[in-house]
Amino acid sequence: MSTRRVEVPRGQSVALADPEPNQKSAVTDSRGHRPADRCREPGCPDCQWDEQRLKFWLRARLLAAGVEDVQVDAPIGTLTPDLLWRMDDRVCAIEVSTTPPDLVRAKQLTVALRTGGCSEVLWITPPGFWTSQLPALGLDDFAPASCDYRALGGLLAAGPGGVVSPSQTACELREFITGWVAQELAYGFRDEHTGGWAMVTDWERHTRTQATVIARQRQEIMNQRTALALARKATRDKTKQMLRLTGRLERAEVSAQQQADDLAQVRRRLADHARVDATLRITVAAQKTALAHWQLISWFALLIIVAFIGAGLLIK
Repeated sequence: MSTRRVEVPRGQSVALADPEPNQKSAVTDSRGHRPADRCREPGCPDCQWDEQRLKFWLRARLLAAGVEDVQVDAPIGTLTPDLLWRMDDRVCAIEVSTTPPDLVRAKQLTVALRTGGCSEVLWITPPGFWTSQLPALGLDDFAPASCDYRALGGLLAAGPGGVVSPSQTACELREFITGWVAQELAYGFRDEHTGGWAMVTDWERHTRTQATVIARQRQEIMNQRTALALARKATRDKTKQMLRLTGRLERAEVSAQQQADDLAQVRRRLADHARVDATLRITVAAQKTALAHWQLISWFALLIIVAFIGAGLLIK
C-alpha cells in the first residue's frame, strides 16, 4: 500500500494511507508500478511499461538460454506476437498480457499462431482460471523488485500416484525459460479441457500412469465383454430352452385339449347310455308289473274255472 506524508501542527509528520493506492497520474516518463502493486486500469501507461520491460527481459533470458533468434513484436504471417523466437526447427511465440485475457480470443489466437507455423505458444498473464485452459503462466507481480518474476499459476507437478496436478509452489520465470528452451519443460493436457506446463519427466510419469490405467481399464472392459458374452450366451440358451419348453407346453395344451374333448365325448356317450339304461330299466319295471298283474289275473281266472268245474260236479 502506498503512503504519503503530510505536515501537521507542532512540526510533527505522520504516515497516512493513500485513499487511492493504484491511481497514478499518467506521465510521459512513467517507469512502471512499484513492486506488489496491482493495477487493472485499461490503457495504464505503467502497465504498458511493465509489459514492455517484461518483453525485453524475456528476450534477454531467451538469448542467455541459447536461443538463436528472438524478436519483439515480430510478424509471422498476418499475426504479430509479442515475442517470436527460433531455435533449430522450433518456432515459438510468447504473448504477454498484464490484464486477464479474453479467453475466447486467446484460444483463437493460439490456434492461429500454431496454424501459422508456431510449434509452441506461451501466454504470460495474471493468475486465474484461464491459466488451466491456455498454455499460460500466471505471474503474481509484473513489477517485481530486481525483475524476479515468479509464476504461480499454470504449472503442474507429478503427485504421489504419478498423475500431474496443479503445483502448489511458485517457480522463477528465469528457471522456466531455461527449462523451456532446453526442452525440459513442455505443455500438455491433464484431461479433455485443462492442461499446464510440467517437467518432461513428470509428463513421462503421467503418461506411464495413464497408460497403466488405460491398460487396466482395457482389461476390465475385456473382462466385462467376456462376462457380457457369456451372459448373452446363457440368455440365448435359456431363450432356446424356454422356446422348447413353450413348444412342449403348447403341444401338451393341444393334447390336453384333445383329451378333454375325448373325455367330454365319452361323458356324453355315458350320459346317453345312462339315459337308455334308465329308459330300459323303466320299461323292464313296467313289464314286470304288467306280468305280475297278468299272473294274478291268470290265477284268478283259473280259480274261477276250477270253481265252475267243482260246482258242475256237485250239481250232477
